Amino acid sequence: MSARVGAIIAVACMAGSARGDTVINFFGDVDYYVDHHGDTTNTFQAPDLDIFAMQTDGKFAFVGELLVEAFGQNTFDIDADRLEVDYKPLAWLHFRAGRIRSAFGYYGDAYQNGKFFMLTALWPEMYEGNGFDGIVPSHTVGLHADASRELGNDVGRITLDAEVLNGRGPNLDTVTVYQDQGNHKGIDLRARYVGEGALDGLIVGANMYIDRIESDLNVGEEHPAEAELILGAHAVYMGDRAHVITEAAWFRDRDVVTQTLYETIAAFGEFGYGFGDYMPYLRFEYLHIGSPDPYFVASGFPTYDHEIVTAGAKYTATASVAFKLQGSVTVQPTMNDYRALAQAAFAF
Repeated sequence: MSARVGAIIAVACMAGSARGDTVINFFGDVDYYVDHHGDTTNTFQAPDLDIFAMQTDGKFAFVGELLVEAFGQNTFDIDADRLEVDYKPLAWLHFRAGRIRSAFGYYGDAYQNGKFFMLTALWPEMYEGNGFDGIVPSHTVGLHADASRELGNDVGRITLDAEVLNGRGPNLDTVTVYQDQGNHKGIDLRARYVGEGALDGLIVGANMYIDRIESDLNVGEEHPAEAELILGAHAVYMGDRAHVITEAAWFRDRDVVTQTLYETIAAFGEFGYGFGDYMPYLRFEYLHIGSPDPYFVASGFPTYDHEIVTAGAKYTATASVAFKLQGSVTVQPTMNDYRALAQAAFAF
């Protein structure tokens, strides 16, 4: 595996030196993780390396992003996290095609894979959990278009995103990069207000996502075909010192044969306030399971109500290196789960 990764990095570096308008970035982190559950209660981790490349040519751009990741295991897998072609014919109009980060919510396409830029050390569980993918459809393949309109007088602007996408895979961690599971396509719509002037740093938005999840009859992973509707909302403020992100999503999946409804609510609020290079933070997450969704169950997502409280601090040592120290407690029906994490995240 190390030879394959080395070859990828070598090719990327040669491409960067050949063209002045090519950008190559590397993101990653090393961690020390403590969890009081399991036989091993503490471990060092070097879980991921992200290689990001972007080539621009006038109104066109190409984005390629390779993620070398040990996700819940002791071996690395290579995943083409993004493979997209961009076209921006006008200042207010933008198109993308390929494997993209969907325009659902805020966190997914705001931070991509660079934990250096995130305030906390880990993703919110609705986007990615401890060894399992989240329930938000943030990775996908399809077509994207977005447009913006200035409101004038330095008030801000309205943005609209529309996407036609391959549907969900047979489970949450499978992205249908080559062949969709069926002929139905997912539709994602997002509307936002982006502040300017006195409201600079404020973003308020809402989403609607419609999809059909095809059935899976594999033993141990069975789930029926489901019609999915997701409604989401987010409010964000990024000031000179203040950091506020709030998101909520309501999932309603309906068995297309029995008409049984499965409802899930996921939400979180993340807050930080900076003192120079230091920013203490607090995040609260909430998951409510109206009735366990067979699709989520088959993918290993938790099937019980719980809350997660995380507190920590981030120290931005340089423009490329940040250190984070955080602890969290997951409040569950039977017992609480306590975790701690020290992280060094980099972006070069």
